[in-house]
This record gives sequence, C-alpha cells and structure tokens, in this order.
Amino acid sequence: VTTNLTILPQFNVSIQASGGGTACSGSGVLLSMTTFASAANTYQWSDANGTISGATSSTYTAASSGTYSLTVTNPSGCTATSNAVAVSIITVSTPTGMYASNIQLNKGTMNWSAVANANHYDIRFRAQGSATWTTLMLNILTTSKQKSGLTSSTTYEWQVRSACSNDSSSVSAWSSTQSFTTLTPCTVPTNPTTAGITLTAATLTWDAVAGAWGYIVRYKQTAQPWSAWVYDTVNTNSYALSSL
Repeated sequence: VTTNLTILPQFNVSIQASGGGTACSGSGVLLSMTTFASAANTYQWSDANGTISGATSSTYTAASSGTYSLTVTNPSGCTATSNAVAVSIITVSTPTGMYASNIQLNKGTMNWSAVANANHYDIRFRAQGSATWTTLMLNILTTSKQKSGLTSSTTYEWQVRSACSNDSSSVSAWSSTQSFTTLTPCTVPTNPTTAGITLTAATLTWDAVAGAWGYIVRYKQTAQPWSAWVYDTVNTNSYALSSL
C-alpha cells in the first residue's frame, strides 16, 4: 500500500496598527495584516479577553486600549496567529489650575496647568452678564493666552478645554468659569491739602481715588527748577514731609 503525504508549507501572520497604535477617544486604531489578505481565508480577531464577537474581517478597528491579535485559517485548515499589537486610546482631562495674570486696562492673561496628552487648548470668552460666549480662541499650544482689546473696569469670564487631536474632534469638557476685571483708569486726586506745617515738616493729604493702588507724590521748593522735583510712591492718601 502506498500512501502519499503532502506537507503544506507553514505560513505566518503579522499585523500592524495605524497611528503607531495610538488614537484619541471617539476614534479608533485600524489593525490590518502586513501581507496580502486572501478572501479564501477566514479571520478571527482576539483581545486579552478572548475572541471578539463579529470581528471576522482581515481588518479591525480597535476602540479600546489593550492588546490585539489575529488568527487566520486557510482553505486547507491550517491556522496561524499573529503577533500581539498594543493599542492605546487617549482621553484628555479638563484643565485645572486656572488663574489670570498681567491684568491691565485693556488686556489680561489667562493661565492653566498642562494636561497630559493634550495636543492643544481652546478658550471661550465673554463679558460677564453676556448670555453667549462671544469669543472662541482655538489651537493654543501653550498653557497661557493673552486677550487684548478689552474695555477698562469690565469683568470678563473665560473657560478652557483640552483637545486630544489637532482638529479638535476629541476634546475634554469645558473647565469651570473663571473671571477677571480689567483695571480702572487713574483719575487726578482732588482736594489736595497741606496741614501740620512746622519749620521743617508738613503733611500732604488728598481725597482717596477709588480703585487706586497707590499715589506718586512729587515736591520741590518754589524757586527750584523743574529738574529738582523729588518723587516718592505711597499707598495711602497722605504723605509726611520732613527735614525741610
């Protein structure tokens, strides 16, 4: 009796992941074979929990982080399982640590803490009391943004969000609302008065100006030239002269 035995050649399966195996939440990583996928074969994708129901194509879009592999069965009944490929689905969190700085008459700077895996940040902005957000600042690559062209003595509100991708298709929720008030223009103090005059001293007073941080005082002898002015800065609405 003669028996013919045919030894089929061994075949291997290798898979690859799009985007280096990383994608933002709401999208996925496309897994595919690195070689030709024959329609005559059957396919079954698996993850760490076992076979994936319905994943029987030569490609698979993974929407969850984990490791994936592909088992291929050819028409002769031979099977081969690919290497495992890791997939990471990124979710960016809402920014925290917000504060405003460098607030001036017509501008202010908004700041926040960096968010892991953020591609960029977006800000929305409005004057306090407005029903809608009037300004949207997009694709901010740093953790601060200056807004200019503002109105003095006005309170503004702002929120920031982080984005996973450059097209803002996957973003975090907006942060809590922050606010800052632009400075009030300084006005000339009124009712300047000199009191407590002695041979060598005097006290200068004036009405306090609302919102003023401080006052610049200058003085000189009447006969002295303009270049003789002596300047000083105080935080109250009085100034004591001595050693006159």
